[in-house]
Amino acid sequence: MKLETKANLAMGAFLLACLIPSVGMFLLPEDPPAANQTLAQPPSLTTREGELNWNALDEVTDYVADHFALRQRLITANSALEAAVLHTSAQDSVVLGKEGWLFYAETVDDYLHTAPLTDRELSGAARTLALASEYAQGQGARLVFTVAPNKASLYSWYLPYVGRPMPVVNDIDRLVPLLEAQGVKYADLFAPFREQYQEEERVLYHATDSHWTNRGAALAHDTLIEALGLEGRTAWFTQPGRDVPTHRGDLYEMLYPTGGALSPDTEFDQPFTFTYTRPIRSPEDLRIQTENPEKTGSLLMFRDSFGNTLYPFLAEDYGQALFSRSMPWQLTLLEETGADTVIVELVERNLDYLVRWAPIFPAPQRGLTGEPPAGEAAARAAAQEDGTLAGFLRLEGSISGPVDVDSPIYVQLGETLYEASPAGECEEGEHPFTLYVSAGSALDDIRVLYLLDGQVLQAGRTELSQA
Repeated sequence: MKLETKANLAMGAFLLACLIPSVGMFLLPEDPPAANQTLAQPPSLTTREGELNWNALDEVTDYVADHFALRQRLITANSALEAAVLHTSAQDSVVLGKEGWLFYAETVDDYLHTAPLTDRELSGAARTLALASEYAQGQGARLVFTVAPNKASLYSWYLPYVGRPMPVVNDIDRLVPLLEAQGVKYADLFAPFREQYQEEERVLYHATDSHWTNRGAALAHDTLIEALGLEGRTAWFTQPGRDVPTHRGDLYEMLYPTGGALSPDTEFDQPFTFTYTRPIRSPEDLRIQTENPEKTGSLLMFRDSFGNTLYPFLAEDYGQALFSRSMPWQLTLLEETGADTVIVELVERNLDYLVRWAPIFPAPQRGLTGEPPAGEAAARAAAQEDGTLAGFLRLEGSISGPVDVDSPIYVQLGETLYEASPAGECEEGEHPFTLYVSAGSALDDIRVLYLLDGQVLQAGRTELSQA
């Protein structure tokens, strides 16, 4: 065969191979998305308003990139090749660790302490939780806050070399004393998990997942029950069970979407006896409700993905339980459920949520004597109905200018003074606040108050916009 013919055949084979992913979109069944991946929607020539969609070509590009044939198999092959040959991860969100361990890349900053929260942010986080606890107490419930440790915080020796951590204190260790000072009940999960490794060399997180194992969830449950002072509940961590290879790690699935490796997880011998009051699709559901006629009490829990394995243990302990993944936390669900206990669970890497998202509940009223002098700070606020709290408006804003690190933020509407949650969206250097007030409040007479050097001051200027 002539060299020219061989070259033409090789070129043809190459072009054919290049066509398979695109042409295969019309001929081959589509692979399901991996992990929590959200695929691009089909492009449209018009917008919802019926106008010409000038972004149609970009949408076509995004759609083809997410839906080309054999996509997941090619991603898996590429990830395996890069891991074996280059010892690097093909996914920016996944870090290849030692001995087959995988880590969520977002947690590396926490490990290195390269992006710590400011003292003002941590103080605001503690105050926001204190206000949430105050509201819960007013509804006849007690609130407990807990933090699920990052895997890298517990088992850092499995990380590759990512740099030397800055010699500063972790955000969570800086936050805990502030919680204690504000009277917020905190259940420490770091200590029992570290103790299990130090004393038993027991690893309670999946090597290829960002979350704890079922046995780890059981330890978290037992710690929470102890913090709540509940007696007569099952201590699940010490219950017998067998390890079965059933778990497909979320980090593993990100790297190898068509891979078939499974890691062992514990199946406890003792069965759960609770039932669901409404059908669920998966543990990822935004709202899960359970009941257990053999138990008393009612629980309202706000949780993230770490609650996927934790909630069944807690559902076993309460006559009624509601597990919510809503963000921001809708504490007014207490009025619906009548729960006597509130648990707020948040993973360590998302501690900044306490600064960005204010829980939903009516702002508490405060008292003030006298007229505070005007300070240098300026304030802005926006009022709108958001549908989460009927009959109320959400006032979200910020203060720009010097304030005390631990200053609360007050908003006076006419003759009524409220304390706002020091959380919300704002520009860098500003101090956020959010509060929910009655829709009939005197918005045209608004003043924002704060502390500077311990003195109550009034923002020299307050701008208000209404949606």
